[in-house]
Amino acid sequence: MLAQLRHRGPDDSGIVTIEDPFRSLPPVVLAHARLAIIDLSAAGHQPMRDPTQTSSTAPWLVFNGEIYNFRELAAALASEGLKVHTGTDTEVILLAYRRWGIAAIERFRGMFAFVLVDPVQRHIWFARDRLGIKPLYLYRPAGGGLLFASEVRALLAAGPDLVPRRLRPAALESFLAQGAIYGIQSHVAGIEQLPPGECLLTDWNGQVLRSWQYWSLPFVCNAAIRPVRSEVVAQLRQLAQETIRLHLIADVPLGVFLSSGIDSTAVTTLVTEVSTGPVRTVSLGFDQPAFDESPIAADFARQLGTEHISLRLGAHEIRQNLENVLAAIDQPTVDGFNTYFVSWAARQAGLTVALSGLGGDELFGGYASFRDVPEALRWARRLGRSAPWVASLIRRLGRCIKSRALIKLAELFGRSRNDLPHIYLLRRELFLPAERRLLFPLPAGCDPSTGLSPHLFDLPTSLDIENSISALELTGYMRYMLLRDADVFSMAHGLELRVPLLDHVFVEAVVRLPGYWKRPGKIRKALLVEIAGPRFPRLASRLPKRGFTFPWTQWFRDGLSTMATERLHDRTLWKKLGLDPRMPAYLWQRFLQKDPAIQGLHILGLVVLADVSYRQGLSV
Repeated sequence: MLAQLRHRGPDDSGIVTIEDPFRSLPPVVLAHARLAIIDLSAAGHQPMRDPTQTSSTAPWLVFNGEIYNFRELAAALASEGLKVHTGTDTEVILLAYRRWGIAAIERFRGMFAFVLVDPVQRHIWFARDRLGIKPLYLYRPAGGGLLFASEVRALLAAGPDLVPRRLRPAALESFLAQGAIYGIQSHVAGIEQLPPGECLLTDWNGQVLRSWQYWSLPFVCNAAIRPVRSEVVAQLRQLAQETIRLHLIADVPLGVFLSSGIDSTAVTTLVTEVSTGPVRTVSLGFDQPAFDESPIAADFARQLGTEHISLRLGAHEIRQNLENVLAAIDQPTVDGFNTYFVSWAARQAGLTVALSGLGGDELFGGYASFRDVPEALRWARRLGRSAPWVASLIRRLGRCIKSRALIKLAELFGRSRNDLPHIYLLRRELFLPAERRLLFPLPAGCDPSTGLSPHLFDLPTSLDIENSISALELTGYMRYMLLRDADVFSMAHGLELRVPLLDHVFVEAVVRLPGYWKRPGKIRKALLVEIAGPRFPRLASRLPKRGFTFPWTQWFRDGLSTMATERLHDRTLWKKLGLDPRMPAYLWQRFLQKDPAIQGLHILGLVVLADVSYRQGLSV
């Protein structure tokens, strides 16, 4: 299991066996692969035991992530007589537990997943950060006990006798619908994540004693709130600077991902204001002008005075490395390939930590969903009973002019349910319901339209439209795709990716603001631009939003056609996964014939599914 996590922690590793104090139960075994970021000495070795206790029953900890306010916590502990002996935030967690117990979780500010074993109490404490930045997977073997790890592949390495390699049909439906596995259940039956902002307390056998949610998004439902914008901007700017300052703490080379987008440019601007030393920025250029942002990023770096490194990749190099990207995938996804290559670039530039602007679109209304979803909702309500007739007309028109956009529009008006979550999910839907039913029957418990659990999104009914979409983005696309992919693909290179815009204190301040401040206008994400301040390069706010995507349609018809043909014609594999073994090859032929209903991202989804299932030895 530990060997499967070496890429996440290439600097050190350790395993410890903790015996039951009464010798009546099996031991608890902790294993850890360390990426050394703070206090690079051997004092940071994990698993770590509370160094202030000499007893053999002292608590043990394995911890992934960063507690950014660990120095403040260390000072508070010292004032109460608990001196920190190392320079690590790991020890601070142990001492905080000794002083405040499980209530210490409320004091931690950062990204984290940890497991703390207390032999005296004979209980084990599992905790995950508020936004779900760091992962924590759990599995209960049929014979008893509890397994946990940072990635699914590590749990599978426990062996099929403990963790059967069974693909969960509902996860397959979710992946083909949304391009990712939505919900806490993974693609492997029985493996699930501890939800963000939750704690779990078990006994020595792993049986649940208590589980609780210690944090949730504090959206305010009072539309009458009218704060003074200038005052709010000043407060948020001060808070953002404090957040950035905390995220710059590291004993290894640190830099910032910089593109031409507003989010990364805002983070870079703030970093240059609070950093006490030179600021390093990294961008990745491509030989495809349509999505090469590196020249603009380099210009922003010059304006902000950073030490900028721009590395370039050609389409041929990306395609040549695609097997390595697929091997890095833990749960199936059609996103995050860009993060893999940008993280590679950061490592090539000598960085061990990189700051990202992830979260800006979700918090400040940067996605097209903040414009498109309210408009689609208005049209669906206006059409009412006539919607099915309109859907039929649009569907015929879409076939005639070969337009995927019209096919999706017809799906919108043809669905029996068109509330906000359904319309939101349709925007990024990969295979539509009829296309999924060509592949396999609808699994039990899945919504026939969205393919997801019907109760995945429960929004407060009194939220305004913009904050409702923000909540959906934060708890949907960001949680189940962006953050998961960011963690897996950055850690594939042993790179720690930090997301300061998702600091929970900053998030709490932003989500309480009225939605009309996040409404798309002449200046995109105007509130974030104001927070970034006068040094923010103004061109970034005027450029059209450019998605960081690869030209999969072109590549699968060219250099990747052999790979796709091999995967999609493997009938034995598709039959093991419970799919109609003829359909993937049939969809491939439709793609080659330029059927607008089947695009490059659909082929990528099938290739990823085939590859992950083969590597992990999955079957239904």
